[in-house]
Amino acid sequence: MLHQIRKLFEQIGRGDSVEVHPEKDVRMISAALMAEIATADQKVDERERQVLVRLLMDHYQLDSETAQELMERALVERHEATSLYEFTQTVNDNFSERDKYLLVKQMWQVAFADGEIDAFEEHLIRRVAELIYLPHGLFTRARAEARDGNDSE
Repeated sequence: MLHQIRKLFEQIGRGDSVEVHPEKDVRMISAALMAEIATADQKVDERERQVLVRLLMDHYQLDSETAQELMERALVERHEATSLYEFTQTVNDNFSERDKYLLVKQMWQVAFADGEIDAFEEHLIRRVAELIYLPHGLFTRARAEARDGNDSE
């Protein structure tokens, strides 16, 4: 740690550019939380993968290849994360209430993709909604719209 601080001051003293690590990409956060849902039941159904990629393409205007790469990176990222807090803190710092609602709705869409809601999936979505301070009314609305296939935003 002290070595890193010393190195930073040396770079500044020499006039070198200092590498700044921005907050995690919000697209990666969204993808990682959806990937968490896709893997909550210990298996990733192909329908869940397809829905996850489609949601990334639609929401972030990504091409298929970029969305696929983002999903693959998200599967790794969520596996390496130590807690949901790593993701939900970034959501709280960067997402509006509407964005939080859409994220929870997308999580439900991934969960519904294989035709069944696993208890772990439901628990995880509920926990994320609590950690990002999404009002309960919006939580239930997101679930109902995802279940009914309503894509209105």
